[in-house]
Amino acid sequence: MTVGAGAVRGADATLCGPAIFQAAARVRDRITVEAFGRPHPLSPVSAGFVALRTDPPAHGTDRIASMALAMGRPVALVGETAAPVAAALAAATGGRWLCPPGPPGGGAREPWRRCHFVVPEEFVRARTAAIVRLQRDRRPRAGLPFQRLTAVGVGPWIRGDGAAARRAVARAEAVVATDWTFRHTLPLLGLRTSGSRHAVPYDVMDYDATVAGVSATVDRLQEAGVGDVALLVEGNPDTYDVLEGLCPARRRLDVVPGVPIGLAAAGELGRRLARDPFDRRHAYLSGLPARHGQTRERLLRELTGYLAAGLPCALVEMTAGDIGLVLRAARAAPEPMTCVLLSDLYSPDTRVVTAGAASARARTLLEHARGRLTTLLVFKESFRAETPG
Repeated sequence: MTVGAGAVRGADATLCGPAIFQAAARVRDRITVEAFGRPHPLSPVSAGFVALRTDPPAHGTDRIASMALAMGRPVALVGETAAPVAAALAAATGGRWLCPPGPPGGGAREPWRRCHFVVPEEFVRARTAAIVRLQRDRRPRAGLPFQRLTAVGVGPWIRGDGAAARRAVARAEAVVATDWTFRHTLPLLGLRTSGSRHAVPYDVMDYDATVAGVSATVDRLQEAGVGDVALLVEGNPDTYDVLEGLCPARRRLDVVPGVPIGLAAAGELGRRLARDPFDRRHAYLSGLPARHGQTRERLLRELTGYLAAGLPCALVEMTAGDIGLVLRAARAAPEPMTCVLLSDLYSPDTRVVTAGAASARARTLLEHARGRLTTLLVFKESFRAETPG
């Protein structure tokens, strides 16, 4: 299987496309939590979620949704009937129903209008604790000038509103991104900017260091009076901790959503198979459970439940230890599972390793994951037959 060799652009309406993240960007301020006296919006797609189509619902959809919410995981429901399903699910579980603004429907041009979220209270508590941890050392000085910061989702190409992304970057006085993004992604995008460039070192094994570096960089620009900054984030800005690590004092934050890199790869792989495992339902989860207020045992229990129900999983920021947990969960599933490990996606160093979870080759996944963070796609082996030609 080849993944990451080229960008496939024709699947924006799929469950791996931008619609869920466009909807999430429009409701990101519906839930606001406080950290050190400052309000912070809480995105329903931060730190992972479960996505389910409702037209028609696949077998076991209600059970999977209830399982996810009980584990503190938000659920994104997509389809013409998503609104009543979300309302009923929120009422039954005590979760918060977030619906997109404006009239329902949206048609082919605005598929994000058919995306609804149910957010459990446990998720709100866990993300509040994470924001407090990230904000603990953020102490803005008095008299800061106002700054407009636009977080733009990029890589491996621009998904969704490309015009908004181009406007934000062209307008900015300064552009902030990791050195990896400046080196690998920006040359592919054709984005033009006259602003200064500020590269943040990307620490492949310490994402908190990267978050702190981004925050320190935009803070220095604010203190220097730079009033319009574009922050380029690989994938979707709200799906990572980068925005939660930014101090909101005297700052307006706008989000131009993208698609997480792991899901972009899952969508590309799915289109190469006889049946797409990720198009009707999936879980998008992060490894490094301690960073997200989880224990390894909790992550193992959640993965075991999802894979036992046949739910495909796109897992990001995975260490070798995290992958060991996934293999335990996959081997316990009632049907054989395939694992696809991806590293350095959409760069000249892209590496892909495929193995059955119960096969002897599965140990090569651990070998390739050592010393780095990787993406792992897990789905039933029955999807694996390649499309002829």
